[in-house]
Amino acid sequence: MKTKSVSYCRVSSKEQEETGYSLPSQEKLMQEYADRKTFEVVKNFSVAESASGAKRRKTFTEMMVYLGKNKVDILLCEKVDRLTRNFKEAIVINDWLEENSNRQIHFVKQNLIIHKNAKSDERFRWDIEIVLAKKYIANLSEEVKKGQAEKIAQGWLPTKPPLGYKTTGDKGHKTIIVDNDVAQQIQEMFELYATGNYSTPRLAEEMYKRGLRQHSNKALPKSRIYFLLSYPFYYGMIPWNGKLYQGKHEALISKDLFDVVQNLLKRKQQNPHHTIHNQLLKSMAKCEHCGGLLSWELQKGNYYGHCSNVKAYRNCPAKTYMREDEAERQIIAFIEAIAPASKKMLSWIEDVIRSENRAQIEVRETGIKRFNGLLQKVREEKDSYYEATIKKEVPIEFCQKKIAECEKEEVVLVEELRKIQDTCDDYQQLGLLIHKLAYNAKEIYKKGTTEQKRLLFSQIITNFAQNRLELKPNWNLSGKYLYEWMPRLNKDYELEKTYTTKRQKSDFSLSHPIVLGR
Repeated sequence: MKTKSVSYCRVSSKEQEETGYSLPSQEKLMQEYADRKTFEVVKNFSVAESASGAKRRKTFTEMMVYLGKNKVDILLCEKVDRLTRNFKEAIVINDWLEENSNRQIHFVKQNLIIHKNAKSDERFRWDIEIVLAKKYIANLSEEVKKGQAEKIAQGWLPTKPPLGYKTTGDKGHKTIIVDNDVAQQIQEMFELYATGNYSTPRLAEEMYKRGLRQHSNKALPKSRIYFLLSYPFYYGMIPWNGKLYQGKHEALISKDLFDVVQNLLKRKQQNPHHTIHNQLLKSMAKCEHCGGLLSWELQKGNYYGHCSNVKAYRNCPAKTYMREDEAERQIIAFIEAIAPASKKMLSWIEDVIRSENRAQIEVRETGIKRFNGLLQKVREEKDSYYEATIKKEVPIEFCQKKIAECEKEEVVLVEELRKIQDTCDDYQQLGLLIHKLAYNAKEIYKKGTTEQKRLLFSQIITNFAQNRLELKPNWNLSGKYLYEWMPRLNKDYELEKTYTTKRQKSDFSLSHPIVLGR
């Protein structure tokens, strides 16, 4: 009758697999050895090179449990470093051997058999092999960290890039480029969340509809959505060991958009309860007196909003039930107040913005030249400290401190350079879009769905305040400008068109510099 045995096979790297150490070759070696020794291999445990540390430890634990539960006394393994590379697992194996003198571990390639009554020189070889395996892992870890640090210093992420990017190039010379199949969806994800109209679960559903998937073709879970929205890599930085480093990869979003998203991710929701209704002003209106979010309920075919009945807001003295259609009537009045009076008025505003932008381009070019010079100087200084570190001309601690200072300054300069490069075009586009949005807002509002209306609000309004039967918008910067200036511009433009000459019309544009996108 053959003695039962278990084999344990492990491959740690692709190089090992390519040079004859693949799992099938190890399994074949174990089986041939078992046949010579008249052992029966009842089960094989394998760990592939792609397995994580947690997966490897799980497989090891399962094997030890199986040996004890099924009373298998023979364990076959290729070499010591295939079985264990740390003292904790070595202790587990020693304890297993000490429990029964019939138990044995056969290291096939090393001609080594360890058991309870093994000779002292065999035990010594076992101990030495564990120490060497431990040292190998320590050296490997040190080399990996050095390689990662060098990759970071070159401006590249030393691990697999996130969704929206892919690696290209030969091994050892790989770089990260934009994955055009996914990049647009990542940009849309940030833009949608920045509107304030999406939670992470709802954003996950929306992005799935738009085609954003995991590699398994499943929807991204909300935890993954949250991670991606929080990942600085998308605006050009590399987060590593608690620090940020300037990357050489192409950014998919701006730092400003990233900051807006971070503020929204950290916001505290006063009304976390799930509701099945999707009201127009849901989570967007608060009572001006108690600060409670408005709750909406259906009464006799109409929705009514009032400050919440939860906790501190329950006994608000100003609690008033406002019909949703009355709230919408007031909203339409606000929209009409911020719109250019006519198509001709809108065209005039757009002409003024474009004209002013040409003058600002000259200022931008001067700024770009200045920041490029500062950036070059900082990078040359950083390189000099790296060189001093290699040549050991200056204490390493001092060089590391100076390198860190240069990297910090480099990040600031790169961001300022990016801002000034985008400034003129961004201001021009923003100015044009704001006025065009205001002109078309009423039509968008009347024809739009609830979601489209809420998206419109997010462009000009932070939230609303209810004062009994009055609704007041809290404008964002764009909305505040439109609300303060458009009524005056409309009035002045009509007067100018009626009573002044062409030369005086030019003076009118100069008297309203806010139109020019400054």
